[in-house]
Amino acid sequence: MSSTAKEKIVLITGGFGFIGSHVAAALYRTGARIRIADIIDKPAIGGTYWHEFKQGDLRDPSFCYDIVDGVHTVLHFAANMGGMGTIHHENAFIIYRDNHLMVLHLIDACLKAGVQKFFYASSACVYPNVLQAAGDSEVSLREGDIWKYSPPSPQGLYGLEKLHSEFLVQQFSSKLDVRIARFHNIFGHGGAWRGGREKAPAAMLRKALACSLLKEPVFEVWGDGKQSRSFLYIDDAVEAVLKLLESECREPVNVGSDSPVTIQTLAEIALGWVGLDPNNITFSYDLEKPVGVASRNSNNDFVTSTLGWTPSPSHSLKDHMKKTGVWIRQEVEAALEQIGDKDREAPLRTLCSSQMVHLTTKPTTFGILLPITSRGSSNPSDCLNNLACFAKSFVQTTHNDTRQTLHGQRYEVVVYLGIDHDDVFLDGGQRDNRAEQVLRREGLHHVCTLIAHEPKGHVCAIWRNLAKRAWEEGCDYMVLMGDDVVLHDDGWLSTADAEFAKIAASRKVPRGFGCVAFTDVTFPGMPTFPIVHRTHLDIFHGRVVPDVFINQDGDPFLFQLYRRWGCSSMFPSTLSNGIGGEGVARYEKMHAKEWTFEPLETAVSAVELWFEGQGCSNNIDTPSETVPGNINTHIRKITLDVVVPCYRVIIPILQSILNLESPPSCDVMFIVIIDNPSSPDISALKDMFEHRPDVRTRVNGVNMGASESRNRGIRESAADWVHFLDDDIEPRPDLLFEAEKIIRKYPDAAGFVGNVQFPVANSIFTSAVHLAGVTYFWDIATKIDKDVPWGVTANLIARRAKDGIEYDKIFPKTGGGEDIDYCRKKREYSLNQGRDTFFGAPDVVVTHPWWYEGKRSYWRFYMWSVGDGALIKLYPNNTYRDHTPNSAELICFCVFSMSFSIVTCQWSWFLASLQALTSVIFANVVHDGYRHLWRDAHRVKNMKSTTVGIHWLVAVVESTFIRMFSEMGRLRGILGRKEWAQAGRRFDWFAGRWGDGPMNEERLNGKQRLALSLLFICMFWFSKQKCCPS
Repeated sequence: MSSTAKEKIVLITGGFGFIGSHVAAALYRTGARIRIADIIDKPAIGGTYWHEFKQGDLRDPSFCYDIVDGVHTVLHFAANMGGMGTIHHENAFIIYRDNHLMVLHLIDACLKAGVQKFFYASSACVYPNVLQAAGDSEVSLREGDIWKYSPPSPQGLYGLEKLHSEFLVQQFSSKLDVRIARFHNIFGHGGAWRGGREKAPAAMLRKALACSLLKEPVFEVWGDGKQSRSFLYIDDAVEAVLKLLESECREPVNVGSDSPVTIQTLAEIALGWVGLDPNNITFSYDLEKPVGVASRNSNNDFVTSTLGWTPSPSHSLKDHMKKTGVWIRQEVEAALEQIGDKDREAPLRTLCSSQMVHLTTKPTTFGILLPITSRGSSNPSDCLNNLACFAKSFVQTTHNDTRQTLHGQRYEVVVYLGIDHDDVFLDGGQRDNRAEQVLRREGLHHVCTLIAHEPKGHVCAIWRNLAKRAWEEGCDYMVLMGDDVVLHDDGWLSTADAEFAKIAASRKVPRGFGCVAFTDVTFPGMPTFPIVHRTHLDIFHGRVVPDVFINQDGDPFLFQLYRRWGCSSMFPSTLSNGIGGEGVARYEKMHAKEWTFEPLETAVSAVELWFEGQGCSNNIDTPSETVPGNINTHIRKITLDVVVPCYRVIIPILQSILNLESPPSCDVMFIVIIDNPSSPDISALKDMFEHRPDVRTRVNGVNMGASESRNRGIRESAADWVHFLDDDIEPRPDLLFEAEKIIRKYPDAAGFVGNVQFPVANSIFTSAVHLAGVTYFWDIATKIDKDVPWGVTANLIARRAKDGIEYDKIFPKTGGGEDIDYCRKKREYSLNQGRDTFFGAPDVVVTHPWWYEGKRSYWRFYMWSVGDGALIKLYPNNTYRDHTPNSAELICFCVFSMSFSIVTCQWSWFLASLQALTSVIFANVVHDGYRHLWRDAHRVKNMKSTTVGIHWLVAVVESTFIRMFSEMGRLRGILGRKEWAQAGRRFDWFAGRWGDGPMNEERLNGKQRLALSLLFICMFWFSKQKCCPS
């Protein structure tokens, strides 16, 4: 390019294609500013050779207008083209239409944008067939030969379109500086080498390489091998294009070799490259395949005299074939790297044959499953009115999709009506029932009615029958609809199809695997009205959902099933549902009992079995990797539901939870159970998150407490694991990543106890809370790695299983003991099933704030103990008798004694009881001081606290009162439940995990405190005797 052109934008259409990419790279090296426009986003060659890239379709006029903005020169290489496997007669009209639309729109855009120069990539196919029909004579095609016969008769519609486009471009030569190159069989690295679009050199090299690797002496040739062609290496072609751009030549020029060879010779060159002797090869001549013209060769007199360009000498063909072969070998080896040695034979055999590309596609058919009834309405005709509204919206939103689309894809619709056999109003015994008449009148002409003989309200049974019929009749997609549905968005057929394509590409699954649900504006975030591909019916032998489903839960079942592979999606097309949903339906709602367990697990197993039949790996415990063949691994994801019981509805905190990033191999849903129906922040929370299919918000009708709210979350869940979080915690950003890691590490665990940290204790009270031991188990995951006795529900992961285990309602609404009870039951069930216990998850971290912002309050700890005292009776094997009364029991005795003395007016006894009470309290304070400051000082050495000096001593004293309040609550609970026999028994919080050590230490502490209490009582007595001797 000249120096003045270097700063001007050069647009190269098809710049990621074969010739376009090489020309772009050459211009880039000269300093030109390159803008590439292509329908694909993967370059044919390596490296960076562009400054701008725009992806789109040149058949779209708006895209053409966009890409030419500010452009000086346009090089138009983009085309729907290929070898004879592509440009055969079956594809001829499609190729003509696509290519000519591109030229029309691009020329129009260039003229309007003021583009200066236009290069058009034409083809040797523009020359008359009659000149190329004789296979026994050498043909030398000159640029003017297109006019030898009238009218011109190029090779097929591909050649005719190229010739027409030449004429069109030249019509605007007064406004555009036109250049036209007619390419003759360009080959080289970066070109198509398989799939049907490759030219003969690449095809021969690929087949020769496959023969060599398979060690089988059979070589396929299309035709009899006598066809002759000239082949030009890509570097020569690029040189010619650059010379043409720099020249003043405005006439079409040949860009090709003038040294023809037969296809047979080309095959023998390819075989020689891999070291095979053609004499030892059996050539298989396929005379049924398209072969094109008999002979073609470029006459280069004009291009040589005009541009001074000549191709490489004829003897260099072998060298260029070798270069191209080396690149193809690299491509083949890269493809085979992912395949085991024993699985390579089948892929290699496919390389031995060339393929035909068929651009004509059959329409993609959507089967609309439409169970309808006239029952349940105030007027039977309401059903028909609803149906008419549905049909209108359906036709309006599918009009464009059911016509030929820009990309040649077309969609068809068949409506499958399901009508009850005794619904006389709708059926009426007519040939075209009333419902069909409504649909046809509104423009839905492909209608099939099935009369249902199912019990009243068994909608899922009708759905199953309709889906099976649609599947048997070849429908590609099945969509459940209702007569009360109104569709809102145009193009939803193609959008749904594209969504399945997106799932297939991102998850490396077969096209059609998955479930796509509409966005229901009347029930946001809930996967209603699912779309499934016939692949689903193939897997389940024509049954869309199991028989357990009656008229509810079928939609979420499908969504949850494919969620296991990350293949469930809620696409943006919207609809509204007038009747049903969460509201009142026209039939009695009947939910499928426990469908999230056996029915879902059976379906998951069926899918896994199907995957095995497809030759796919499907291991939930390993990371994603490739497997033999062209099918990539699509491992099952771990499914995890985060359950958050919520009373306070503190939106910033909930945002930090609900916006947690999840790992790609773990599918996470958030279930928020709001236990305060009068909270003013519910609407704001729903506005923020209700649109998200991974966030489900439920509001209790009345305050039910944290335990029952968690139970509702468990019932809402359909995941493998449930992660309980409190509504006031601050999660670490990697929480879900670490959760997935620990689950994959111990897949047989009953669950995992997370690490709950507190902020630094920066006050006397918060330090005292730590010293009192009431938060000891919150970070137990950092102290015990396996068989953790229990964990707090602020950060607890449990396996979801059909075990009937929930948080027991015998514990207080405010909490206390329910977490221990839940963990112990889950542990026992897991062990009975041959699985493992709870593991510590120290890296699954949340931070829990200080209650009431760290303000002093003992009531919470008191109430916890009221509840956890119930564990003593529930778990006798985890309790022990302490013959030494604890502070609560001693204080209770003293208070009782004082009360009795008041009633009996025994004032001396009252004073003695008061002294005993004082002694008990003082003894506990002294003993705790001894423990924290001397005997067990090492245990609190690393405690996160800023409290020091006298304030630390005060915190030690206050910790005694927190502990005693806790013990008082436990005694109160025992007495309140009338569990008299449990007084004096203690629960082993470690459940035997650390042997008798914790029990012995508590007994020792009790004895020492009692001894101190007696000592102080004696001191009071001796003091009294000294002051008042008898």
